[in-house]
Amino acid sequence: MSPFTTRKRPDDRVPRGRTRRRRTLFGALLALALSLSTLTLSAAPAQASDAYNSITSASASNVDWMSRIADGTSLSWLSVPGTHDSLALCGERDPKTGKCGGIATSITQTQENHGFSAQTLTTQFRAGIRALDIRVRVDKGDEGLKFTIHHGAAYQYANFTDVLNATRDFLRDEPGETVLLHLKAECDGGAFGCEDAEGYRTDEWRKKVFDSYLDGRSYTGDGDESTRSTAWRDLFWAPSVTGRSQAGQVPSLGEVRGKVVLMGYRATKGGIYDGYGIKQPYPAGGSNEEYVQDAYEVDTISDIAGKWEKVRAHLRKTNGTWDSSRPGEKEYPYKPGALYINYTSGTGGGAHPYTVAGGTPTATGVNSFLRQCLQGENDRCPEFHADRGDKFGGRSGLDRMGVVMMDFPGGKLIDDIIGRNETGGSTRKVMVVGDSMSQGHEGDYTWRYRLWQWFRDQRIAVDFVGPYSGTKPQDTPSAPQPPRLQGEPEPAAGPPRTSGAYAKDAQDFDSDHFAVWGRQAAQDKSLIKEQVAKYQPDLLLVGLGFNDMGWFVSDAGGTLDSMKKLVDEARAAKPNLKFAVANVPQREKIGGRDDLITKTTAYNKALAEAIPRWHSSSSPVKLVDWAGAYDCAPASCPAAYDGLHPNAVGEYQIAGAFGSTLHKEFGIGSAAPSVPTTGPARTAGTPGNVKATSADSGIVVTWDQVFGAYGYEVRSRLAGLPDWSTARSIGNRFDTTWVADGQKWEYQVRADGGATSSAWSSTVSATARPKTAAGPVGIVTRPTATGIDFAWGTPTGAYTDSIDRYGVIAYDRDTPGAFVETVGTRNKALHFDGLKPGHRYTLAVQTWNRAGGGLPAVGRPVVVGAGTPPAPTALKVVSTDATTVQLSWKGSPQAAGYRVWIRNINNGSQSAADESVISETNHGIAFLVPGTWNYEFCMTAVNGALESGKSNCVVAPRPAGS
Repeated sequence: MSPFTTRKRPDDRVPRGRTRRRRTLFGALLALALSLSTLTLSAAPAQASDAYNSITSASASNVDWMSRIADGTSLSWLSVPGTHDSLALCGERDPKTGKCGGIATSITQTQENHGFSAQTLTTQFRAGIRALDIRVRVDKGDEGLKFTIHHGAAYQYANFTDVLNATRDFLRDEPGETVLLHLKAECDGGAFGCEDAEGYRTDEWRKKVFDSYLDGRSYTGDGDESTRSTAWRDLFWAPSVTGRSQAGQVPSLGEVRGKVVLMGYRATKGGIYDGYGIKQPYPAGGSNEEYVQDAYEVDTISDIAGKWEKVRAHLRKTNGTWDSSRPGEKEYPYKPGALYINYTSGTGGGAHPYTVAGGTPTATGVNSFLRQCLQGENDRCPEFHADRGDKFGGRSGLDRMGVVMMDFPGGKLIDDIIGRNETGGSTRKVMVVGDSMSQGHEGDYTWRYRLWQWFRDQRIAVDFVGPYSGTKPQDTPSAPQPPRLQGEPEPAAGPPRTSGAYAKDAQDFDSDHFAVWGRQAAQDKSLIKEQVAKYQPDLLLVGLGFNDMGWFVSDAGGTLDSMKKLVDEARAAKPNLKFAVANVPQREKIGGRDDLITKTTAYNKALAEAIPRWHSSSSPVKLVDWAGAYDCAPASCPAAYDGLHPNAVGEYQIAGAFGSTLHKEFGIGSAAPSVPTTGPARTAGTPGNVKATSADSGIVVTWDQVFGAYGYEVRSRLAGLPDWSTARSIGNRFDTTWVADGQKWEYQVRADGGATSSAWSSTVSATARPKTAAGPVGIVTRPTATGIDFAWGTPTGAYTDSIDRYGVIAYDRDTPGAFVETVGTRNKALHFDGLKPGHRYTLAVQTWNRAGGGLPAVGRPVVVGAGTPPAPTALKVVSTDATTVQLSWKGSPQAAGYRVWIRNINNGSQSAADESVISETNHGIAFLVPGTWNYEFCMTAVNGALESGKSNCVVAPRPAGS
């Protein structure tokens, strides 16, 4: 049996009395009116085609097409084929043959006739039609007050119970489907219209009769007296038929499967009844013109093209596209959560419904126009293509069509509309690709959790996929390790640390992901293909790029290249993969890193310009405005706990950015995520079991981990001193090295909870008994064009017999926030290359024996790339008291530091200087006994072993009164 075979049922009875007489007169009156008109009658019906009058040629798979769409898809993002005046099949029926014909039928009929008593609906449903337009008249008969189906005065040989029965039977057989219903009270009492039963021609009765179907009672026609009948309320989506208020939002498909959704119930003059339907497209007491295009007046065949342009303009409005030549289109805001209804139907004195839909030999019908648009033929809808001209703007994709209400739809046109929907089962596979801000830290909720909550609340079935499932756990502490020997390859990177737990009150959730602390787009571009091939995500949520620019891996252009490569590689594994790619947030300003602000701004601009070029209809790429949604900027970053990584509110903001794109650009969910201004407070307990222990390396402080701590602060001091020195530890261990034997140190520890810290622990102490070796002697440093040459002598003294290597240390004093760089060697000389010319470096060498690293010995500082500096000038001396002077002088950029030469002018001694090097151009000297006026001071400038001649020499003046 064909899927379009319908059951034969006897024709419904004809309404009695006045309705029969009015219907009999309809054809005669209409013929008379047309004969007196100056209008030209419409041409003969067009031949059936793929777009017109061929509903049974639709794909057999359309019978359950909605079942292949994810539950969480909003009805507003579906492309739904529907029929206008769904049961308008006949104008006049020949009493002898039972067939319909004549002028009345040509004006009245809007759909192919596949059987009266609503049998035609079964054919429409099986062809894929999911939106009905039913016009009803209040009839009083033997069964009381009921709705019969009309088109104007023409009775359509069906009643509302037939409609409900056919719809119920279909949804019972196909529970994954839903049917959208537009209901209209048809009878306005006009010349060619119908009249409701006498005594029941009010809006109140039209609503009461509809309610009687819902509630299972039948009004007898004697006041409010009623009898019991079949109740149909359970067939409907409840919020659309309350009778008190309208549904406040468009539901998702998962909420309404197996149900009828009443879109709106309209009065005879077009008004909208309160208590029924969805408020957004059919607002009670208001107008539906913003969301419903139903410009049905098409006076002549030449006006058909104009009707098509109205359909096309509504498609633009539905998709956030605009034509600059049409006033108001550009200003109309894109509304991704709105349900749009687009009537392709039309009629008039010179263009009958079949003519408007099917056209003539010389005029294209609206149905054919629409199919050409969907097929990309004849340049019919250039605005929905990436290579469109400047005339069009806004979004470029025809991603949704809304509800399309058609006359005489062709089967292939129905197929085309259904084909616009995103299918792929009821569950979407989502992969998050990111860095630390996406993986999160132990104790975080993460923005991934907040996005999962949104999916859940929207009733969207998702499966987060990826190789990892946890946050980053706290670091495992270890003793300080010796520096890697120069030229020694870096050790192989271990597996990502992904075993961290989530916030204790977070629900168990699908936490799989592909996000790792420190990860760069430059790394993931080579890894993503394998992950996509393995996990087959439908949607990739990408948040990368900060580490590329933050850690000097690449500039904005290089980062964009890496992102493009990542998209290409992911597509190579799955060509229809969808992408939501985030830009990079700014972070709170780091001293000396203005370049990061500039790079981030440039990258975000370039990414926004590039994404439309990467986009394709089969593999869309959409921008996520992370930077715009995340409350973080160089001046301040309230969304982060450390100037970058999200706190509880920041997690909501990032989830909101991704969710907004998923809703706006992919039609997922009935609304974007809400973003609260506050989040759960994060508290951290005071560390317990704090211990300080003497070790061969110095002193080791340990404590028990505090769950969720972002790190720890350790404050220490020599016993007996009043002030503490505070340092940060990322794990639950702190090492004090570079200590002297016999020193007693005191410690306190507290946990960092982000916005708050715990109380300090109680004080613990230990006495240092180090077994490390002293630093080398005779350190010589010399600048080169891009580095520094080091040489030193063999250290002597205790514990030098177990020296394994030396650590050569360089610190860039001219780069704020620079890291100390250390290179290992087993030789007594080393060239330290790759440094910044013109920058001053503080230098030292330490020994490493089996106890650990010893106290470094300091070498002279160096300006990389500079030669011997000139002598200082303008040396001045001021006696601040009898035994103290303050020196000042003018230096040079070639000088890494300065030495002070001192001579007693009374005993014939020579000027002498120790190896202390001063980094500034002023210096104080005290304890000049018997008095400052007995001493002469000179300066030299040094650049490693390179040293200038002496400056002018000055003698300190004798202070007054001394």
